[in-house]
Amino acid sequence: MIPLLLLFLQQPTAQEMPQEMIWVDRGGNVVGRVGAVQNTIFFPEISPDGRSVAVSARDGEVNDRDVWIHDAVGGSKRVHSPAKGNDNFPIWVPDGKEIIWTSSRSGEYELYRREALLLKQAASQYPRSISPDGKWLLYTNADQKRDLYLLNLQGEPRPKPVFPDARYWTDAGRFSPDGRYFAFVSNEAGPFEVYVASVENPAKRWKVSRELANGWGGGGGGPRWRGDGKELFYMMGDAMIAVEVSMEGEFKAGAVKRLFAAPGMKGNFPDEAPWLAKYDVTADGQKFVFVRRAAP
Repeated sequence: MIPLLLLFLQQPTAQEMPQEMIWVDRGGNVVGRVGAVQNTIFFPEISPDGRSVAVSARDGEVNDRDVWIHDAVGGSKRVHSPAKGNDNFPIWVPDGKEIIWTSSRSGEYELYRREALLLKQAASQYPRSISPDGKWLLYTNADQKRDLYLLNLQGEPRPKPVFPDARYWTDAGRFSPDGRYFAFVSNEAGPFEVYVASVENPAKRWKVSRELANGWGGGGGGPRWRGDGKELFYMMGDAMIAVEVSMEGEFKAGAVKRLFAAPGMKGNFPDEAPWLAKYDVTADGQKFVFVRRAAP
């Protein structure tokens, strides 16, 4: 058990709270700031047109986060659907006109769209990705463990588990740009690893993250696709990894590169939920958005 004093000391002070989002190029160079300074920014998500970034953040009380939309060009920000409670994990629908998110405003973390509750279940629900055709929501159901589920957004809302017999965690799901595959993170092999699976047959899957060998660290989390589907990115500790992939015919993973290290770019809680992405990448794969403490 962690001593109470240690837990208290781990919490950021008021002086440490202000954060900013930054653009980082493929060489690890900071090339600009995104949006406005804000407190405790979590899980940035770039809009389909690249002009906005949705985040979970707060400008007020502790444990009262809202979804905020930052203008990536002008540097302003605005709140989306404010309510008492924590709003987290905003994701954009493919046309960029709406956001699906989870909120504890009712007492439980539930999925929302257009101010309306999408689904009522006993377990917490966290949105992860929407298929390119806008039909399917890939989300995490967190009960005794974490499991990926699919919800039809255009029909009867009867969610179905992606891996119905899994005894391990599955999370951080992300549809490929062509909608035929999804990347995800699982601890099936022990450490968190990045996989890609077929949407049509999820039992058909490929491990993408590298083994602990030949100078490489093993494991990984936070997968993100390049817009044309030719690269898959993930984080291995503080290192950004790029994997060349092909989706012509059957999925194939090719050359792997370490692009850069990103220490101090995961917000105030860098070790929280290491399997989730604390960054996003532009459609062309040339810039990444990270979160860091803002300079005084």
